[in-house]
Amino acid sequence: MKHPLVLAIVLLATAAGAAVWWHSHAARTPAPPTAADATPSASPAWLRLQATPQARDHRERERFEADARDFFARASSLRPVERSERADALSRQIDRYEGDGGLSAGEAVLLRTALVKATVEDPAEQVEQVAAIADRYRTHADQRMAAFAAQQARDPRFQAYKAREAHVVSEVMAMTSIPAGLTRDQYLRQRLQEERERAYAP
Repeated sequence: MKHPLVLAIVLLATAAGAAVWWHSHAARTPAPPTAADATPSASPAWLRLQATPQARDHRERERFEADARDFFARASSLRPVERSERADALSRQIDRYEGDGGLSAGEAVLLRTALVKATVEDPAEQVEQVAAIADRYRTHADQRMAAFAAQQARDPRFQAYKAREAHVVSEVMAMTSIPAGLTRDQYLRQRLQEERERAYAP
């Protein structure tokens, strides 16, 4: 378990990071078209474009980002029941976009942490919930890394690369002069990149 002071610092830092997230998304999200804007564009081709799954997904994502910005801006002034209901709805949206790959794990952590800060009044409880979020994501990351390592271990291309890697490192470290005016580290990286490309070539 982390020291409470460390967790408090993490809480403040991640909440600040979430603020950066929704402000950056506010800057990139265009203002909704007015009725005057829509009229000249309402051609059959434009209407067909707006009916595509991609257009619907884009509008839904814009609504999610707008809802998040609005919630975090007004959370302290909302009634407790409304604040809780909106936070739950945003949490489900975060689940959805993270599951679909629309949010990275880092973005999801920032938003979930900001939700805790916006809905939990007790600072000690905030720290505990943020710690639980961090622990959950750390566990998931460890599991993904373990699965990736297991997959690599079964990949003959990776095994071929690892067999060459030790030989190349030994060879480069024993060299008394490095070609092309490179440093030893630069030349080693170049050689290893060449071995990776050779191992994974079609």
